[in-house]
Amino acid sequence: MWIFNPDFSLLLGKGGALQAAEKPCHAVILSAAKDLRSSRGAVNRVNYGGSSPKMRAQNDSAMNFPATSLAAPSRGLPDYYRFPLLPLALGLLLAVFVLMFSIGGLAATLGLYRVMEIKPKVFVWIPDDVINQECDPLFTRPATAGFIVTSQGVVVVDTSNSPMNARDLLYEIRQRTDIPIRFVINTSSAPDHMLGNEVFTDEQATLISTKTAQAEMQRYRQDLFDRMRGEQGWKLQARMRGFHVTPSTQTFDGEMTLNMGGQEIRMASLLHSGVSPEDAIVYLPSAKTLFLGELFDNQYFPRIGSRDVHHWIEVLRQVEGWDVDTYVPGHGAPGSKKDLADFRKFLEWIVAQVEMRLKQGKTPEDVQKALWLPKTYHWHAPDLASDTVADICRQLTPPPAPPAPVVPPPQPQGE
Repeated sequence: MWIFNPDFSLLLGKGGALQAAEKPCHAVILSAAKDLRSSRGAVNRVNYGGSSPKMRAQNDSAMNFPATSLAAPSRGLPDYYRFPLLPLALGLLLAVFVLMFSIGGLAATLGLYRVMEIKPKVFVWIPDDVINQECDPLFTRPATAGFIVTSQGVVVVDTSNSPMNARDLLYEIRQRTDIPIRFVINTSSAPDHMLGNEVFTDEQATLISTKTAQAEMQRYRQDLFDRMRGEQGWKLQARMRGFHVTPSTQTFDGEMTLNMGGQEIRMASLLHSGVSPEDAIVYLPSAKTLFLGELFDNQYFPRIGSRDVHHWIEVLRQVEGWDVDTYVPGHGAPGSKKDLADFRKFLEWIVAQVEMRLKQGKTPEDVQKALWLPKTYHWHAPDLASDTVADICRQLTPPPAPPAPVVPPPQPQGE
């Protein structure tokens, strides 16, 4: 797992391995320049063939350099004559800067994600298990995203957890086509699926979600503003500087279909409940591909939240029977029917484990201690495992019985 902060520098260690240096890039450059200057005598002794003044003079003459002593260099001689490796080193450092701030961004340079063409003109952007530092600290892992290229425009599915990641996604789209981006579909109101929306408003794209998800995005924007005004709000402001929470601009209830260049793109909300977030799925019948968003995490511990877990299991069982061979998750790589079934069985298993322990009289706190999921499932995001159990405990714990009504004592009746 990478912990990625663009304010840190990446250096080549021994054997060419990448190492993270906890100092800004400008400090690394100054340090490198200082090291070069401190070692210039040794460098030039190697280049000039020795340290003898006579040999240096002969080499200077042969190379048309003015004769000079390295022990007491001439003040009027330019540095690039006396230190021939310095321009090369500075040029390499400049190249690193250009690479870091190029359109592709540092994440693309380091390979912190990959792009798969799972079907013709259907692509999935798959981030590594990265903990982003510049984002909402409650949603540090970027979500999987996708895009469909048609002759009439590009359709994007989810925009991940920050504008930086969304720009990487946009870069990958532009590497493949210059066709306008027409629509962005948010499968969820969760910030790790929609905080990159603002990047695509610059592309004049229409942002689509369910009506409930749009309301939840608007509520999140207000909650975020309140958090930033709190006692520790300055930390959140530093992490999310330049963020503009951008809710969807078009909504649908139940189902909606786009027809783009011969590609039918169906959207639907399958998990209807008064307390569950209204997640959307994106179905491509001709490509036999289904984007499931937060309803499927492939080898990642999921965020249960307020979703009705029993209803969730039934929805997964239902879509397993669809004419689909590729299921795109909210986190992780695209999976098969078996991968989806494994995730459903995980939910069934954990529900059974929690129910059994609660029936034995254990408290939710005891259940959380007993069920340490990473011992059984070696999945990504182990830091979310405890929350997964806690959320299911809250759903399955019977509500406390209402207090018995207080009956006032009978009043003595007057004679």
